[in-house]
Amino acid sequence: MRALARPSLLAIGAGATTVLPGFLVGSLALQIRHDLHVSVGAVAAGVTVFFAAGALGAGAGGRFAERVGALPAMRGCLVATAVCLLLVGVAVGSLAELLAVLAVAGVANSVNQPAINLFMADQVSMDRQGLAFGIKQSAIPAAVLISGLALPVLALPLGWRATFAVCAGLALVAAGLIGRAAPSFVAPPERPVAPRPSRKLVLTAVAAALASAGPCALSAYLVASAVDVGIAEGLAGVLAAAGSAVSLVVRIAVGHRADRRRDYGFSTMVLLLAAGAVGFALLAVGSPVPFVAGAFVAFGLGWGWPGLFNLAVVDLHRDSPGAATGISQSGIYVGAAFGPAAYGLLSSGIGYSAAWAVAGGFSLVAAGGVAYAAAR
Repeated sequence: MRALARPSLLAIGAGATTVLPGFLVGSLALQIRHDLHVSVGAVAAGVTVFFAAGALGAGAGGRFAERVGALPAMRGCLVATAVCLLLVGVAVGSLAELLAVLAVAGVANSVNQPAINLFMADQVSMDRQGLAFGIKQSAIPAAVLISGLALPVLALPLGWRATFAVCAGLALVAAGLIGRAAPSFVAPPERPVAPRPSRKLVLTAVAAALASAGPCALSAYLVASAVDVGIAEGLAGVLAAAGSAVSLVVRIAVGHRADRRRDYGFSTMVLLLAAGAVGFALLAVGSPVPFVAGAFVAFGLGWGWPGLFNLAVVDLHRDSPGAATGISQSGIYVGAAFGPAAYGLLSSGIGYSAAWAVAGGFSLVAAGGVAYAAAR
């Protein structure tokens, strides 16, 4: 049995690093806006640009990873991310320049994520891949944690530009570690040219966009919404952190369950999305106790499926896992870009509670889409 720890650690490090620019700009938006003389909302739009660029590049990025190999693609994406972080730190002087660099970083991340999926499919034994993909998906919570800690640890004493420059160094270190470790992994099998995406794969990508829209909005608006229902701001922050932790645990747990039961299909994802819709319904009640319960359910179950989703796509496309997850990942990026923006517009018009009800509807439609794709 091939080792699980080393591939998983490399996957977490690579995945967290290339997604870091998207979260870092959100965490440091208050500082960035003063230097660039724009609003916080304009800086935060960089998060949408980052994921929108990823949505456009993920399909081609997955095919590129198949052609050049997982580890070379991962290493190249980390170097590109380092360059982008350094440019933000030392050269960006306007909002337009910042958004342009974030778009490039988003494309680098969109290539890296399917490359990591390809790497895990090749280097982790079949009976441990559920757990491996669950662990791999902890990269995003890890990036959120790093970006949150960067504010008090680096940005406040050193400034936001120095923070981006330090993170560029971390990206180069990660690239060096992958280059050093590459010879110790088994040679990947030769694969045919990636086939055209099937209708089922496109449908799962659409469902993933709907499925990720609500949880991504939850990440952005939970604190403000919690304060609106009467929860203290400090407790709301703790609730957001605790909900993210529950999501991380669920991702690993359902992956381990998939290994134990040899169940790599979409059925569990359908159940998680349906349960997540219940969580959003509780958020829509608009009072503190149901809100707290709904946050844990929506975060933990409604956002506990990405590892299982990637594994299911890989298992159905063993001949081209990088290209296939590049297409399916594009759906998640669409949801990540569209969800917070749509929720912001809805909440300003109809209120937080009604907007959460709409998010729950997205989860139910996504569950139906995944079930239909699985049936086909």
